[in-house]
Amino acid sequence: MRHLLAIPLLALAVPALAQASAAPTSVETLAPVDPALLAKARPIAAVIIPDGVMTRMMGPMMQKMIGPMLDGMTKMPVRDLMKAGGMDPAQADRLSPATIEQVVTIVDPAYRERMHIMMGGMMPALGRFMSRYEPDMREGMAEAFASRYTAAELDQIGAFMRTPAGARFGGGFMELATDPHYIGKVTSMMPALMQAMPDIMKESQAQLAKLPKPRSYKDLTPAERQRLETLLGADAKKVAQ
Repeated sequence: MRHLLAIPLLALAVPALAQASAAPTSVETLAPVDPALLAKARPIAAVIIPDGVMTRMMGPMMQKMIGPMLDGMTKMPVRDLMKAGGMDPAQADRLSPATIEQVVTIVDPAYRERMHIMMGGMMPALGRFMSRYEPDMREGMAEAFASRYTAAELDQIGAFMRTPAGARFGGGFMELATDPHYIGKVTSMMPALMQAMPDIMKESQAQLAKLPKPRSYKDLTPAERQRLETLLGADAKKVAQ
């Protein structure tokens, strides 16, 4: 259970990481960026993603919020989590109103300390990892600006970034995602999101029902089995397990 908890907690802890790392699935299909616009956009991106911003975001700034985030998530009833996982709502409602915290504490009395240690080590490590890619992120941000704004608009944005207010705004823009006011609102909506997940999933269930069911190993042709074994680097017995 504690390993399952790490997933939503990490998702809450790094909203900015998700924003920064989001990329189109087919980069090669993007239209070329005008070099002149890109030249105007790069100084803007340099202000928005300054050196060291990822380390700051994933360091003490984020670690201070781990406690409130843990509290918000673990106070959720287990039955709400089960609904979000796909259990029939009527069946889930028959479960006790016990919270995740009450259940996990029985299995792992030290789970809270364990999660603090995990997140306390993970976040700085993520920051160090992401800091290596800040130049790429800046270039991607510049390309995004260049593809969305005209030369005149980029000139105006650049002029604003060169003012004291603009420099402060731009330099702290990425860190807004780790502000306790923002994180607090995101954390508070999680119980409602979990309750809404069954209805959200219904949006795709009808379409998924039209697709053929995934095949098992025994359904594959000999050629497909050989191909699968080659890709996995395993023998037939291991693949079939």
